[in-house]
Amino acid sequence: MAQKTVLVVDDDLDFSVMLKEVLEAEGYAVLVEHDGVSGLAKALATHPDLIVSDFMMPRMSGVAALTELRKDEWGKNVPAILLTNMGAAEALGAVGANPSVPTKCLLKTDLSLDQIAAHIKELLV
Repeated sequence: MAQKTVLVVDDDLDFSVMLKEVLEAEGYAVLVEHDGVSGLAKALATHPDLIVSDFMMPRMSGVAALTELRKDEWGKNVPAILLTNMGAAEALGAVGANPSVPTKCLLKTDLSLDQIAAHIKELLV
């Protein structure tokens, strides 16, 4: 089976590095960007298998980036996880979640890196 690629978009540099290390240990190729604008550009250029994005970031929020991504033919079908400190219903409502496209919102402060990795693995099986 081909190696799956995960794009992590988060302005918290330490968190991004730690999540990258955990995911690489699980066998994923990991790309990292630190704001919504560069994350959106990287996603459209590389077509990762899954995108993990922080909800609030500089230049463009994760919600705005995901909304733009969903306008693209490829982007409307890529699984995504939004990491947030707000309620999941609010976050999913903000991106107009399509039930046929795997999109999760996770409370970043309530989960360990290993738990986030488990959610990623679940979406990529």
